[in-house]
Amino acid sequence: MKILVLGGSGYIGSRLCAALAASGWATPVSASPRRVTPGIEHRRVDTRQLDSLTQALHGIDAVVNCVAGDANSIAHGAKALAEASLAADCPRIVHLSSMSVYGAQEGQLAEQAPLDPTMGWYAHAKCEAEQHMAAFAQAGGTVVTLRPGCVWGPGSHLWVGRVGRWLRAGRLGDLGAAGDGWSNLVHVDDICNAIIAALRAPLSEGQMRTYNLAAPDSPRWNEYFVDLALAIGAVPVRRISTLQLRVDGWVFGPMLKVAESAISRVSRLGHTVPDPISPGLVHLWDRHLRMDSRLAERELELKWTAYGVALRQSALWYLQSDGMPGTHRGTAVPVPPS
Repeated sequence: MKILVLGGSGYIGSRLCAALAASGWATPVSASPRRVTPGIEHRRVDTRQLDSLTQALHGIDAVVNCVAGDANSIAHGAKALAEASLAADCPRIVHLSSMSVYGAQEGQLAEQAPLDPTMGWYAHAKCEAEQHMAAFAQAGGTVVTLRPGCVWGPGSHLWVGRVGRWLRAGRLGDLGAAGDGWSNLVHVDDICNAIIAALRAPLSEGQMRTYNLAAPDSPRWNEYFVDLALAIGAVPVRRISTLQLRVDGWVFGPMLKVAESAISRVSRLGHTVPDPISPGLVHLWDRHLRMDSRLAERELELKWTAYGVALRQSALWYLQSDGMPGTHRGTAVPVPPS
């Protein structure tokens, strides 16, 4: 079985390619702007162009859509993928969506909750992408849509690397009521296992299945911030006032983002700008949404990586690399068990 992985050089995609290669039943093909995994077949594909996708899909048994990026890459890319898969007679798509499709809803949400595209461009693009996947199923294809929470683990720049740097800089810590939202963390290897199970699931023509992916032992954000701070030695853990957090997110966040973008356009030093805390993150950390992932447990037979194990793995990676992908500092400081 030959699997095309769109976004194969990304965090999830590269790990998925390695997992598929080790599985013994499937051959991964990485579709991305650059080759990063030795021994994995690679195809350069413009995921927004119908012709490029159609050509890449010939001879492919299923495709996994791990594409990230801007709104056009996510939404228009999903439309092009659906059309190309029909043209190339590729019968199955496993599509990575996001918990952002639930918008501002709170409480415990299962997959039947309505979609809400009003929480910014990312949520809107992810909702639109899911509509294109539904159209592919209606045309006779089979689709499994996965809605992960916050994907973490070793190598996670978003939910380990930058969080660790914020903790060490005293910009994060115990946020009080502003950090009492549920984190909905899910280990990157659990995502890969869910994708492989989705590829192997017996589905009939025209069938579409959707699954939430968030570990049931995911803590509230405050607990995670304190645990990670202790694990990487970012102590003492500070108590961050609501005013400080809002100023960082609403005033300095946009300024740092502009500076980062401007410097990145003219040099490779964009990473030297402190990581911005966006207003969206400030909202996320006090949002009382808890994803119900029991359907994935039953139908995909998922076994979640325990929070303590994931924390130790993540902290070890951070200490080795300063939380920056592709960098290493040598021997890590031992991380105590949690």
